[in-house]
Amino acid sequence: MTISLVVFVIFQFYWLKEYYTSLEQEFSGKVQKVLAGTTQDISEIEINKYLDEYKDLQSSIIENKDKPTLNIIKEVGDSADRRLISFSRSIIQPQKIPVSPMGDSLERVRVYNDEGIFRIKKNNVEPLTTQISQEINNNTFTFRDFAKLNVKNLPLEKRVNDKIIDSVVKKQLRLSGIETAFGYGVYDKDNRITDIRNKIFLDNGGGKHYTYPLFKDKKNETLYSLSLVFPNKNYSLIRNNLPMLLGTFLSLLTILIIYIVSINYMMKQKKIADIKTDFLNNMSHEFKTPLATISVATDSLANDKIATDPVKVKYYSGLIKQENIRMKKQVENVLNMTKLERNEMNLFLRETNVRELIKNIANSVRLIINDRNGILIEDFQAEKYMLKVDEFHLSNTLINLLDNANKYSPEAPEIKIATRNEGNCYVIAISDKGIGMEPQNKHKIFEKFFREETGNIHNVKGQGLGLSYVKKIIEMHHGQISVESQKGKGSTFTIKLPMK
Repeated sequence: MTISLVVFVIFQFYWLKEYYTSLEQEFSGKVQKVLAGTTQDISEIEINKYLDEYKDLQSSIIENKDKPTLNIIKEVGDSADRRLISFSRSIIQPQKIPVSPMGDSLERVRVYNDEGIFRIKKNNVEPLTTQISQEINNNTFTFRDFAKLNVKNLPLEKRVNDKIIDSVVKKQLRLSGIETAFGYGVYDKDNRITDIRNKIFLDNGGGKHYTYPLFKDKKNETLYSLSLVFPNKNYSLIRNNLPMLLGTFLSLLTILIIYIVSINYMMKQKKIADIKTDFLNNMSHEFKTPLATISVATDSLANDKIATDPVKVKYYSGLIKQENIRMKKQVENVLNMTKLERNEMNLFLRETNVRELIKNIANSVRLIINDRNGILIEDFQAEKYMLKVDEFHLSNTLINLLDNANKYSPEAPEIKIATRNEGNCYVIAISDKGIGMEPQNKHKIFEKFFREETGNIHNVKGQGLGLSYVKKIIEMHHGQISVESQKGKGSTFTIKLPMK
């Protein structure tokens, strides 16, 4: 069972690890998609911003669309360089393209140039590539291509800023279903961080980075890269997949609880089996001794010499009677416990002078204690001692406690029985200076069959039913019983019985 549980737990943890790995891979895929979308959006924003600055060039062509030729000179300058772009001997061909049966049409203007475009940069003339010149001549080079061509030479701070990156990334993350804090930073081609980054990125520089090209040069090589970090990624993954993870955790917890309960139940059953075995062994011993005594006494009475001696006949007869009473008491203890467990025992309560009851019990027990050279001290301080009790069962209870005090005193017993009134209760305290008990056994001694041991050997024989019976009887009187004990110094059992 334990091996099965260990295998199951290992499998569950392996499955959780694999599941989390797949979640991370899915998250990485979404982030890459976010980065691609962000780069595209930033590029669109950049081009539109650039076209807004030079929209007069486009307007000039549109305004002169009905003219056969057009000469336009446009000078473009920025902080990095100055460029001169000249359109000369241009042929303008307007076209109307129908787009619906309702008469709607789309106007398009084709511009044909017979000259190329030159870029002037730092006093060096750099002609555009043949492909670009050809595209311009055959009208496939649009104004957007023109903007894309020129923005590549702008410095980074003119192309993008923190506000744009933050807003675009937030939008893309929201579209991808990712709702968590993020940090961003832009690296140059030498992998050096630029001034465009936020505080979260700086605070979590050691975390996992998700990087994607932001801007490329004309050779399609990366000029700048956009990098994202997610400090709360794990929390976000767990939160977004909480039902699945919670279900797995609860199933694992349920299995563990069932396992613990099962093991605990088996241990209790084993303990009960051991206790019952010990009980049967003790009972066998308790019956074997009186039966052996009766057998010897019977054989002795069968002897002619003893049979003719009245004194010896009386002695052996008394011995047989005494052992019969002892066996009867053992059987009654077991039967009484059975009745108590089944709630079949009824108390016969009547007004009783408990002080006199205790005195009578003390006198009968004193003989046994005196045989061991012990003493029984009486300390009756209770002024109110008339209670409604079951004399028979209360007597058995007190005899049990006094008998235990005697049995668990290895030397000459020193036992004290005291009474007092405490509030509306009648208190009986029975103390001894015997072997005492371990602190952890103080509550176990009232369990059925429990007996304190030294190793695997019981120091004192008995059934282990006495204190369980005592507790049941006291509770049936609506009273309480407690014990204070110290190993090697003795024990004190305290009974509290209500006066009404």
